[in-house]
This record gives sequence, structure tokens and C-alpha cells, in this order.
Amino acid sequence: MSNPYPYGYEGWGEKFSRKVKENPYVPAGCLLTTGALIMSAVKMRNGESKQMNYWMRARVGLQGVTLAALVVGTMVLRAEREKAALADQATIAAPGSDAEALVKQREKDEFEARLKGAEVAVEEEVGLVSRVVRGPAVVKHERQQPTPSAAAPALDSSSPLPVSDSGKKSWWKIW
Repeated sequence: MSNPYPYGYEGWGEKFSRKVKENPYVPAGCLLTTGALIMSAVKMRNGESKQMNYWMRARVGLQGVTLAALVVGTMVLRAEREKAALADQATIAAPGSDAEALVKQREKDEFEARLKGAEVAVEEEVGLVSRVVRGPAVVKHERQQPTPSAAAPALDSSSPLPVSDSGKKSWWKIW
């Protein structure tokens, strides 16, 4: 199944699977911690306080192991990325290599991918704008061109209040 999102975007399923592949011990630790919590709740319901305390302590220990796995996995992943970046720089800096052409090609490919993503976003926006429902007041307003006499409310010479179409004086017409 191909990725339905443009280049550079990933859905929650792809992100979850990528994170599990990068650090598989964290989800396992989360599942074990949840299992220990469920077991402690079962033991509490059955009235087995010693077993409940055992499972609560196990939960705390498993939370610590999960946290340690998260920290160690993050450090290992960072080291691997730095190592890959150094290898890329060494490839670029190698004398006699066609490094400049590779860098320019990579930049061109990245630019084209970003451009394609922007075009997809523009197409989505145009599609959304075309589906906007316009009410009759908006359409009526767009068709009418304001005339100089209609733009300013009519004032009665004896009163500072504007006179409405029905001939009544109203404060609302000022606003």
C-alpha cells in the first residue's frame, strides 16, 4: 500500500510502525506495565492484598525499565543518525568524487518534492474554496454596487438620527 500523503508527511499508522521499529522495547514495556496494573486491580478486587502489592511493585519496576529503554533507545538512535551524517559528509568530502553533482541532485530532488507537496496543498485549497456554500446575503451583496446616495444614510434635517426606509428614526442605522 502506498503512502496517501505527499512526500515528507506520514500518517499516524506509518509513524507508529516507524517508532516501533526504531525502539521496540518501549511498546513492550508499556504493554507489560499495563498488564501489571491490570493484575494488581484484579488482585485488589479479589482481596489478595499481598499479591496486589507485588503487582503494584512490579508495575513501578516495569515503568522504570520502560523509561530506561526509552532513554537508551533515543541515545542509540541519535548516535546512529550522527554516524550516518558523518558518513554522508565523508562521502561528499572525498577527493576525486562527484560529490558536488550528488549534492546538487539531492537538493534538486528535495526541492521538487517540496514543490510537489505545495502543488497538492494548493489543489486541496482550491477544491475546498469551490465547495464553500455562499448564502443569499453574500451573493446579493456581491451583485449590488454601492451608489453614493445609498451608501450614506438619509438624515432628517430636524434630527441627528438617520431615517430608515420606512421613515422611522433609528439608532441602529448609525452603526
